[in-house]
Amino acid sequence: MESIQNASRTKLSSERAPLLPERQDTLSSGRQFSPLTLLIPLAVATRLTSTLPTTTLLGVIQSVICRLWLSSNGNLPPGGEIPKELCAVPEVEKTYAAVISAILIGDGLGAMVACSVISHISSRVGRKPVILGTIAISFLGYFLMICSQYLSGWLEAGGLIAFLTLQMFSGILTMTFIANIYTVDISSAEDRTPVLSAINGWATLGQAFSFAIGGLVTTQTDDPLIVYYISIFVLGAIFVYVLAFLPESFPKKKRDELRRQRLAQQNVDASARRNQSSRLISTIAIAFEPLKQLIPARKADGRKNWRVVYCAIHITIAMLASSYAPASLLLLYTTKYSYNAAQTGIVLTILSLSAVFTLTYTTPSLIRVLRPIYAKKVTLPEDQFERDPSDGTAVTPSTDLLDVHIAFVSCIINAVSYILASATTTHLSHLIAVTIVGFSAAHAPIIRSLVVSSVDPLKQGEVLAAIEMMSSIGAFLSPLVMGSIFTATISSQPMLMFYIHAAIVIAAASLLFLIRDSDRYQKPPQT
Repeated sequence: MESIQNASRTKLSSERAPLLPERQDTLSSGRQFSPLTLLIPLAVATRLTSTLPTTTLLGVIQSVICRLWLSSNGNLPPGGEIPKELCAVPEVEKTYAAVISAILIGDGLGAMVACSVISHISSRVGRKPVILGTIAISFLGYFLMICSQYLSGWLEAGGLIAFLTLQMFSGILTMTFIANIYTVDISSAEDRTPVLSAINGWATLGQAFSFAIGGLVTTQTDDPLIVYYISIFVLGAIFVYVLAFLPESFPKKKRDELRRQRLAQQNVDASARRNQSSRLISTIAIAFEPLKQLIPARKADGRKNWRVVYCAIHITIAMLASSYAPASLLLLYTTKYSYNAAQTGIVLTILSLSAVFTLTYTTPSLIRVLRPIYAKKVTLPEDQFERDPSDGTAVTPSTDLLDVHIAFVSCIINAVSYILASATTTHLSHLIAVTIVGFSAAHAPIIRSLVVSSVDPLKQGEVLAAIEMMSSIGAFLSPLVMGSIFTATISSQPMLMFYIHAAIVIAAASLLFLIRDSDRYQKPPQT
C-alpha cells in the first residue's frame, strides 16, 4: 500500500485534462484518494470473483462428467446422489483431465481475443467503459452457471459450457490485463515496477480469500451455488463502485493524440486501402492490431530494437511451461492424494498468500534497497530518457538490470519449487512446497514493466496488450503440450511433466539477458 500511496498524492482533474504532464498518477480534483488507491478494490474484487468458484467448479465439472458417463453406461443411481467410488475410474479421470486442459486452452484463446478487443476499444472510448463491460460479462456468466444447476443431463452441460465460454473473455487473465493497463496509465516511470507488483499483490490477496472461502463454503454447505451467489453480489457492488468512483485513466486528450498518430499512419498507407478487399483485410487486422507493436522499431543509430520481441518470446515460452503447472499440481493432489475441496482450497490459499507477501512487500522492498546499488551514472543527454513526472528527473536505464535479475531468480524459484511440490508426499510438505512456489510471483509484473518502458507512453497500452496476447498463446499451447504429457503420464510417471516444466522455464529465463538497458524508450530529441 505504501508504494502505491507514494506513487500518487494529488487529485484528478476532468477527463479532458491530462492526468500528468506526461504520465499522471495523481489527482487534481477534490478527491481524497489517488486513482491507484481507488484501483485496489477493483483488483481485489475482480480477482476474488474470478477465483472464488475455482475449487467448487472443479468438483462441478467432475460431477457432470461422472454423471454423463454413468448415464451413457446405464449405471446412474436413481436418486441422483453419486458415491465417490463410482467416479474413481480411469475413464472419468482421463476425461476430467482432458476437459480441464480444454478449458485452459479456451481461457488462453479467450484472453488473447479479449486483450486485443480491450486495447482497441479502450484506446478510443477510455478504460472505464471497458472495465464496466467486462464486469457485466462476468456477471452474466455466473448467472448462466446458476441456471445450469437447475437442469439435468446435456442441458446442464450446455449451461456449463455457456458459462465457461463467457469466462474465457472475462477470466483472470483478462481482469489482470485491465488492472495492469490502468496501473501503467497512471504510474510514473520510476515507480512502475513496484506499483505493478503491489497492485498484482492486492489482486492476489483477493484470490487468497476466495480460495479459502470458496472451498470452505462449499464443503460446509454442500451447495455449489453459494459461491456463485456471492460472486454475483460482489460483481454488482464493484460495478456500482467503478461507475461512481473510479476515474478515467486514459483521458480524451491522450486518446485524441493517439488517434492523430494513427490517422497519420493511415494516410501514409492510404493507397493500400483503396479497393474492397484491402478494406476487408484492414478490418480483420484490427483484431491483431496490438501485435504491430512487436515489429522492431529503429533506434537513433539506425539499428533495430529487439527488446519487445525478446520479451514476447520469453513470456510465450514461460507461459507454455507455467500456465498448466498449477492445474496439473491440483490434479496430482486430487487423484493421487484424494484432496477434497477444502484441502485444495487450503493449498491454493497458501500459494496465494505467499505470492501476496512477495508482490506487496518483498519485491518493492528489494527494489528500494537494491536500486542504489544498481544505479549508474549515464552519459546520454537527459532529454533522451523517460522522465518521472512527479519531479522531472530523468529515469536512468540501469534499473532495468535489477528488474532482469529479479525476474530471472523468480523463474529459477518457479522451476525448482514445482519439482519439490510434486515430489513431496505429505500434506505438510505440500504446503511448504507451494509456499516456495509463491515466491516466484514477482516475474509477471516485472516483465510487464520491462515491456511498457520500451515504447512511446501513448502506445504502452497497446504493447501491453500485445504481450498479453503472446502470453495467451503460451497459455493456449500449455494444455496442448504440457497437458498432453501429464494426461499420458499421470498414472505411470506423474513427475515427468514437472521436470519438463523446469527445463522450459529455465530456457525462457535465459532470454532475459538479451534485454539491454539502452533499448528502453528514448524520447526523440527536440528539433
